[in-house]
Amino acid sequence: MGFKEDADFARFLSMGVHAADAITRDLEDNHGHRIIELERYAKANKVWQTKVKRMRLPDLMCVTCGRRFESKGKTKLEIKLSDSTLPGRSWRDGGMRLDDIFAFARVDMKTSPVSVSNLVYVTRRSLENALQSSKEGNRKSVSEGSEMDRRWPMWAPDYSGEVLTVDHGMRKIRVTKGTGTYLYGGGSRWSAFHTLAAGTPFETGQPVAFCFRMADSITCAGDGSWSWQEDLLSTDDDIRFPAVKAARFLGTEPVEEILIRIAKDEANDWRIRLEAHASLASMRPASVAALRTLAEGADSADEVRMEAVFALSEIDTEEAVDALYSVAGKTEPSIPEEIRAAAAWGLGAGARQAPSKLMRLVNDPSVLVATHAAAVMPTELPRKCLDELLDWLRADDLRQAATAAHVLAERDLVAELISALQTAPEGVRRLIILALGDTSREAVTGMLSELDAESRAGMATLWAKNDDWLRQPDTDGILGALKLQKLRR
Repeated sequence: MGFKEDADFARFLSMGVHAADAITRDLEDNHGHRIIELERYAKANKVWQTKVKRMRLPDLMCVTCGRRFESKGKTKLEIKLSDSTLPGRSWRDGGMRLDDIFAFARVDMKTSPVSVSNLVYVTRRSLENALQSSKEGNRKSVSEGSEMDRRWPMWAPDYSGEVLTVDHGMRKIRVTKGTGTYLYGGGSRWSAFHTLAAGTPFETGQPVAFCFRMADSITCAGDGSWSWQEDLLSTDDDIRFPAVKAARFLGTEPVEEILIRIAKDEANDWRIRLEAHASLASMRPASVAALRTLAEGADSADEVRMEAVFALSEIDTEEAVDALYSVAGKTEPSIPEEIRAAAAWGLGAGARQAPSKLMRLVNDPSVLVATHAAAVMPTELPRKCLDELLDWLRADDLRQAATAAHVLAERDLVAELISALQTAPEGVRRLIILALGDTSREAVTGMLSELDAESRAGMATLWAKNDDWLRQPDTDGILGALKLQKLRR
């Protein structure tokens, strides 16, 4: 998958991220939960080609009560889950206990900001009870995992209104619709019929009638309701892993020795051992060193390296930053480029930003590493970093100069770029003019008088692309794409 395909897939993943974030905020603000990511990267849309086979667990968990939540974002709200006949791949698998909750949300990616609405919470138990009403979609081939979609029917009108009457015997519900009313009778085919109560107003897209029972209670059960320390001793990984993950948020001191034993026991699943080190790492440098060894070790599988880098990125210590920088700077063939790029990403998008280290990496010979480092440079750069970028614009190294020009232009640092024009070598001057063309026109217009005539002419040419209808975001490249489709024999 190339960068273009990565960007397209990232937009798709973004829907799930927005849903998970909205669900997290609702659970914390309105239901008293303290939510963490149980599935790493559940709330991130970064696309990586190195796939990590993680434990099949829900996206989110409350570290207070231990309840788990699987979040789903949909453009059109529906209760739909992936299902399979393969062992461990059915809709009910993945660490969802009977009272754990599937959380669905409608996500409108076309609005700015993105709009998330119509949150629906339903337990696995409820979906099990309504299984007779569920509908199977088309099944994929065995090579694709024999997967299909399983959908639980409901009625969510595309208008707002109020429930007038409910006839449970006939399984019909009448609601207001504009100035009139509408009688819905689709529930007659369901094994069970649940609705909003008569007199209840509803919003556009909100479920009004459904074949399953909504979750009766979403409220956190409170402190002491989850015996997480006991779960650390379980032999069931589905029980033990969430407790290991939660330990870093609940305090590792009382369970430090247990976590160390888990981390050192080679009989344990590597993912649990790694997560134990991740929970210990903020207070135990030896665990940071262990994660670094997993990331750099010659015997480590790529998925282990990648997960170790992700874990290091979550740790807010200088030791973790140094470990990430070490991984990012490795040039041995045994360390894949993407692992190095992920380490660079962690130095900018992780728990502790390290712009001075990113400055070294933006000029890495690897394009993958350099671009990842540049993409996560902090918006507000320390003065030392800015001065170094300006120094690059005074030298003859065109690659360094191009990097500096891009980084400064992204931050609309127009005054700095224009000042650098005065002393820049000719080749670098052209790069600066190109970069100025990428800044906002408003930011440059007031300073045009400080440019020489040749530079002003260059800026005018660059700005002309805004008047070219074939260079707009929705048309750029379209002619080339169409020409590729002219083949006919």
